[in-house]
Amino acid sequence: MTRTLFVMVACAAAALSSASCGGTDKGDAATGGGNTGGGESGGGDTGGGATSGTGAQPGSGQQFSVDARGGAFTAEDGFTIEVPPGAVSEETVITIERVEGAPEGAVGPMYVLGPEGQTFDKPITLTLPITVELKAELGENTVLGAYGFTAQEGSDDFAPLARHDVSRDSVVTETDRLSSVYPGMILPTSMASEHRYPSALAVDGSFLYFASGGTEDVATGDNNDGFVYRVKPGTTEAEAMIPAEPDPKALWVNDSHVYWASGGDDEPVIPSALRRVDKASLEVETLVEVGYVVSVIGDASAVYFGDGYGEKIYTMPLDGGEPVVLAEGAGIPEHLAQDAENIYWTGGAATNKVYKVAKSGGEVTVIAENEAEPAGIAVDAEFVYWANVGDGGVFKAPIAGGQKTLVHQGGSMSGLALRGSTLFSTDTSGNRSVNAHDLESNRTVVLAFGQPVAWRVIAPEGESVFWSNAGDYRYDGHVVSYHAP
Repeated sequence: MTRTLFVMVACAAAALSSASCGGTDKGDAATGGGNTGGGESGGGDTGGGATSGTGAQPGSGQQFSVDARGGAFTAEDGFTIEVPPGAVSEETVITIERVEGAPEGAVGPMYVLGPEGQTFDKPITLTLPITVELKAELGENTVLGAYGFTAQEGSDDFAPLARHDVSRDSVVTETDRLSSVYPGMILPTSMASEHRYPSALAVDGSFLYFASGGTEDVATGDNNDGFVYRVKPGTTEAEAMIPAEPDPKALWVNDSHVYWASGGDDEPVIPSALRRVDKASLEVETLVEVGYVVSVIGDASAVYFGDGYGEKIYTMPLDGGEPVVLAEGAGIPEHLAQDAENIYWTGGAATNKVYKVAKSGGEVTVIAENEAEPAGIAVDAEFVYWANVGDGGVFKAPIAGGQKTLVHQGGSMSGLALRGSTLFSTDTSGNRSVNAHDLESNRTVVLAFGQPVAWRVIAPEGESVFWSNAGDYRYDGHVVSYHAP
């Protein structure tokens, strides 16, 4: 997907460059009253300085003059540079060149502003057009998480600028020096790559944990085999914590152990089980063998898990013991959430319902029904949130019961994670994106798109977000972290 992005940006730049005037264009406004030539700044008064650009396309040698009064330039493609009064003390010629190439993550063309290294006494404002072609149109109140990126002269080390006022069409940013600049996305950092269908995720203060079928060099010949790994954030050295075992598919971690759902096998027959591994000794224990364990979560005193064959929710002590059925007729409960009192889950396509039950047991409450294959789930003090694979909706409904509300409309939503007032989601179709939904402003920011089947996402306290990309092919999966500046 990344390579495709480069091609689209380069082609767009090449096509637009063919319309360039190719030389100095000061126009009648260059010595006039300071009105910008068009675009978002059109009609605005800049304080009476040199203003140039009347729909010209920036190309080789495009330039305009500005003095202490300030001024602005707006190009046909929407690129704008605004110099406030007092930013320079004498007449200064600024050159603008749109180039065809842009670094990885670009969502629009790059501009080389000169003379490179020229500084200003006040920040100048740049409007950078977003031109990337997406697979699906962005939904209402949704924008790309784009920044203006720049590098010091002579360097290829681009970094995001602090201001990033993003609309669907552009990024408005500020800088105090002239250099190369482009609109782009923060790239997720790979923590483990070339894994076979990584899925489940968990995290503590030291490691990120994930389950996958392993890398090609540890393949056992049994496509049902997998491993539980851990990797330190900021590194790429993933360590297998357990030997190969059948289909590990869900994780939960506490201070001492990593718990997982062991999927079992048919040839030879190996029962599905809830298992755990000691973080320090790597000793593995089987806590219970039952049905087909598909999910696990826990708290300080108990662990809770879902059985896809028996369509039940169980609880049991952290160290094992007789499991207790909390709910029957639970569908395929692959996704669990919890608060202090209750367990919440989605029944998948088996029931198309969203549920809750008290941790102490009792009547099961149906929060929503007639959903379209509900999957990821999260909860806060007031609402339950869930993602539908079938209709691509992310919804919320009051815990106490009531009407559901659409949070975001995507293509095929899968994973959910909640941190504070931000709900994170993964979309496996359309733009194949990972998104951040601000629940207070009802605004969605696309953190990344073109992700190869983003399944699960987690957002622990802090600033990083982690997700697993299953990959489009065997050994094409990877686990990534995302950190906004």
